Amino acid sequence: MISPQDVVGIILSGSTTTEATCQLLEYAERGGIKEGMLLLVKSQERKLLARVAQIIPYNAFYTEGDPWSEARRKGLPIPEDVARRYEICKLDLLIEIPRSEIRSPPQPGDFVLRIDPKKHQKDIFGVSSEDPKHVWIGTLSGYEKSSLPIPLYVENIPMHIAIFGVTGSGKSFTTGALIEKLSEIPVKKDTTVSYPMIVIDAHGDYTDYANYVANGGKLGRIKWVKRYVFPRAFSRIDIRAIGNVQPIGINLDLISPRELAEAIILFYKGTLEGAELQVDNLEALFNYMEYKGYPKRQDLFTIGFEDLKNELEELAENINIHPSTKGAIRRALESFKTIEDKHNLLSVESDLKEVDFIDRITREGGLAIFDFSADGAPGVDLKTKQFVMTYLATLLFEQFTQYKVKKEDRYLLFIIEEAQNFCPDKSYPISSSLAHAKLSAIATQGRKFGLSLCLISQRPSFVDRIVLSMCNTFFIHRVSPEDVNFVRSISGGLPPSLVPRLTTMSTGDVIITGQMVTVPFPLVVHILESDRKVKPTIGKTNVCERLAELRGV
Repeated sequence: MISPQDVVGIILSGSTTTEATCQLLEYAERGGIKEGMLLLVKSQERKLLARVAQIIPYNAFYTEGDPWSEARRKGLPIPEDVARRYEICKLDLLIEIPRSEIRSPPQPGDFVLRIDPKKHQKDIFGVSSEDPKHVWIGTLSGYEKSSLPIPLYVENIPMHIAIFGVTGSGKSFTTGALIEKLSEIPVKKDTTVSYPMIVIDAHGDYTDYANYVANGGKLGRIKWVKRYVFPRAFSRIDIRAIGNVQPIGINLDLISPRELAEAIILFYKGTLEGAELQVDNLEALFNYMEYKGYPKRQDLFTIGFEDLKNELEELAENINIHPSTKGAIRRALESFKTIEDKHNLLSVESDLKEVDFIDRITREGGLAIFDFSADGAPGVDLKTKQFVMTYLATLLFEQFTQYKVKKEDRYLLFIIEEAQNFCPDKSYPISSSLAHAKLSAIATQGRKFGLSLCLISQRPSFVDRIVLSMCNTFFIHRVSPEDVNFVRSISGGLPPSLVPRLTTMSTGDVIITGQMVTVPFPLVVHILESDRKVKPTIGKTNVCERLAELRGV
């Protein structure tokens, strides 16, 4: 039985299985129904879930060229009470409840009803707030005052995530909210766990988590939070005094001779095209050094670098390396040694030099934040950051491969800000992409053994298309007009009603679509301030007060 109080509109002619138009009843006009709200279309025995895509008010006395044009021109009052006026509501038809495809359109005259999503949570989302393996985030658009969070299915994290949005759209805040939600995942009644995470923090947006936990705060079920900075930053007392801070260090012996040779040539040239001989001979040099009694490649770039160069000359004579190839290898080695000479990445004591680091974070559910901001990486160039990323990606890929071989399930989410710097598309103008190959391997194979990517970018069209195509959940904030078509194609398509919003969404608004969403259609969500317990402090300015202070006023 339909209650008259529930009816808010009547379906008009022209409906399809994907969209419909209704005329609102008078009491539902003028803000009674808002864009983004969910409504129910009662069509015979069927219940069709619909989303309000657009509301259009009409008034016969306010149309272009009507008889009242002269009166409006002269500012005379118009008798609106006798005008023909109404509001039209454009609807996106979503699913037939309970959760099946809509196979025939609603009929003209069908009633449109208001629905309370909180009371019909299971019908709409397929799960309720008591169900395990889901985290709930934000509020559905149109329900900002009453708050209607949406569920995300944690079991589908291994299928990779992408978060897009221009500066100021709220993507970092959303990422922080996601981190906090994944710190406390319900697995059964009264039992929660944290999802292990590594964050490449390009701008220091997440370092507050290390400070928060160090000051006694509790971040869900996360056992520990560590902030990793480059050695020169670690030498500063003020940096070490804030939270659990550790230096970034590299152990070259955890990388195979072949992969190290490729990384060194990439570091030097920015590409491996035309460098096959250099890579082959550099790999031969590392094997030759081991044969000559240098078992640790790490030592070759610290205490044994002169020996390395001398043995290169000897090897070149023994196997007839061409002088130009030998010279290129020598220059590549000199270039690569700057990671130690400038940044002390090889000689510093660091827990990143042991594979146990990955074992600990996955077993204990820790959060490791790699601070690549100006504070955590002072004076560090992009290719050095890329090499650190290559090192991390290599360790993760190799260790998770071993877990798979041993049939030991482990899980980790690898969150990468400014992803276009580490797995760029060919159109993106950066000199090199050291980590590209390893991140591509994780994207294509990582889902098989629990290693997941979360790629964050303000210019998604500059991120490698193949890597992004492996992502199956998308958080889309306001994007640049140049990225609209790319975002539409890479995310599997969006309803026409949502496309115009891609460039105009307010800060904090996000379209969520894909495998983690429990419904087969995109959701428009607003991330709430309450979704983040630890508020970010980076980026806050004090311009006016500081200017006044400098002027003495």
